[in-house]
Amino acid sequence: MIREVIFMWHRHFGVYGICLDEQSERLLVIRKAAGPYRGRYDLPGGSLDPQESLLEAITREFREETGLHVQVRKTIGTADVLVRFPFRETTHTHHIAVFYEVTPEEQAASAPVSQWLNKPNGTEANDSAGLTWVALDEFTDANTSPLVRLALRFVQEDVLSSEMERFEEWDAY
Repeated sequence: MIREVIFMWHRHFGVYGICLDEQSERLLVIRKAAGPYRGRYDLPGGSLDPQESLLEAITREFREETGLHVQVRKTIGTADVLVRFPFRETTHTHHIAVFYEVTPEEQAASAPVSQWLNKPNGTEANDSAGLTWVALDEFTDANTSPLVRLALRFVQEDVLSSEMERFEEWDAY
């Protein structure tokens, strides 16, 4: 039974930044252009490149997806979600995420996101349709990724669950 479950899951590991403007109670998010969270708000972040540290990855991913340079303030923690999303020969994606509190080094984007549409090796397209600041009360289940849901719970309740969140009824698109 365990072999079958492992076979059905695609595991994705990534790093993600939570960037909150506390005065206006807005969260910096991106609009996903691809993947299981396409069309929804998601946190800037993603996979590590070869020989890249976690901190190098979060600053690079943030720059690629938003155009912003950020400072990492602290590590918030690690969480994982399971979503129904077919990938290759699997039925679900097990998304393991390390969350960081980040702040922009400047208020405006340092370069247009279009500059980062392809990673340096040219093999992976950027899946961000650009950044936006969204008021916390404007997020809904229908317009957010599971990662944004976890971030909202952390921002509002100071809780990041160590239990896997399962989204069996998830409608990926």
